[in-house]
Amino acid sequence: MRDIAIIGGGASGLVAAITAARLGAKVTIFERQNRIGKKILVTGNGRCNITNIDMGAERFHTASKKDCYQPVVSKNVETTLAFFKTLGIERLIEKTKVYPASEQASSVVDVLRMEVERLGIEVLVDTKVTKLKPEGVKWNVLTEANDKYTFERIIVATGGLAAPQLGCDETGYSLLKALGHHQVPTLPTLVHIVSPTKYCKMMQGMRFKSEVSILVEGTKVRTERGEVLFTEDGLSGPPIFQLSRIAADSFAKKQACEIHMDFMPEATKEDLVATIYERIGNGAHKTIEELFIGWLNKRAVMAIIKQADVGSPVAPCENLDYEMVEALAEAMKKLVFEVKGTRGFKFAQATVGGITLDEVNLETMESLKAPGLYITGEVLDVDGDCGGYNLQWAWSTGLVAGESVLQN
Repeated sequence: MRDIAIIGGGASGLVAAITAARLGAKVTIFERQNRIGKKILVTGNGRCNITNIDMGAERFHTASKKDCYQPVVSKNVETTLAFFKTLGIERLIEKTKVYPASEQASSVVDVLRMEVERLGIEVLVDTKVTKLKPEGVKWNVLTEANDKYTFERIIVATGGLAAPQLGCDETGYSLLKALGHHQVPTLPTLVHIVSPTKYCKMMQGMRFKSEVSILVEGTKVRTERGEVLFTEDGLSGPPIFQLSRIAADSFAKKQACEIHMDFMPEATKEDLVATIYERIGNGAHKTIEELFIGWLNKRAVMAIIKQADVGSPVAPCENLDYEMVEALAEAMKKLVFEVKGTRGFKFAQATVGGITLDEVNLETMESLKAPGLYITGEVLDVDGDCGGYNLQWAWSTGLVAGESVLQN
C-alpha cells in the first residue's frame, strides 16, 4: 500500500485524496484550517457552481505556452459529474452552469467528507506544513508543530491567494519554491473593479443589464454582457468579474485602462438619436432629465447627461440641438469609467498566476523538478472564467493526480 500525503483539504485535494484511496493508497490530508472544504462552501454564492457544460480552452488562462486545457480534456465535465454522482450529487443545470440539485454548496462538502471518512483517509486539521523534504525515494513532511511524517508521494493542493479569510495564503508557493519551482506573479481575479469615476457613486446600489467592454491603452480587449452592479468605489457583477483579470493585469503594468458601458446594446446610435427626437416630439414641455423617464433608470440618466455635457438636466428638452442629441445617444452607447485596478484578494474568487506550468507534467500533474511530487488546483498558474471553470480545473487536476500517484 502506497502512503500518499495531500497538502491542502480543498477542492482539488479532496478529489485527489478520494481517487487515490479508492485505488488502494493509504492517504493523509494535511489541512491548515480547522475543517476541510471551507472555500467550497462559498462557491456559487453558497450554491456551488460545480462546473459548466460550455467548456472550452478559451475559458482558461495562463502565462505558460503549455496547453493548460489538457487536464480538463483528460478528466472532463462528464467524468467530473460521474464522480460526484457516485457520491450522491445529482446535477441541476441552469443555462450552462451546473449546480448540485440541492442547490447547497454544503451538500458537496458533506458528500466529500463522508467519502473521506468511509475510505479511512486520515485528516489532520489545524496542521500547517512548513517544509517538504525528499529523502531518497521517500518524502518527509514537516509541520509547524515540529512533527515529521514520511510518505512515498506528495500532492500539493494548497490553493491560491483568493479569500485569505478562508485559509488561503502563500504556503503552497513557499513549499514549492523551496524545491526549485518558480512562481508567476499573482493577482486577484473574478473580483470587483475599482474606478474613481464619479458615476459609480452616483449610481451606487443600482443594477443594470448592459454590454461592457474593457480597453487597455485604447484597444478593446474583451466584451461581456450581463447585469452590472454599481458601487461606491467601482463596478461589480458577473460581466465585470469576467473582465477583472485584464483590469488587474493592466493596473500592475501601469497601463491606461477603461470600461465602456453600453446601456443599449441592441440599438445603434442612430436608433437612439431617432428615439430621442421622437420623445422630444411627444413631450417638448419636459426637461432633459424628464425626457428619459420610463426609458432609463433615473440615476443612469444623470450620468448620461453629465458625460454628454448638454447643460443642466432641468433645462427644456426642446432646446437640445442635433449635436446635443447625438452626444446623449453616444453616452448611452459608451459611458466611460476609468479603471484603477481591482479590490484585493479578500474579495476575489480566484488567483491569476502561481507555480508555472512549464515545470509540471500535465498528463500526470507530477513536478518536473521533484519526482514523486504532484501539484494540483489553484496553486498553479491557471485561472478560469467565472461560471464553474476554476472548480473544474480543481476537480480535473485532482482526479489526474489521484490516479497518477499510484503509477510507478
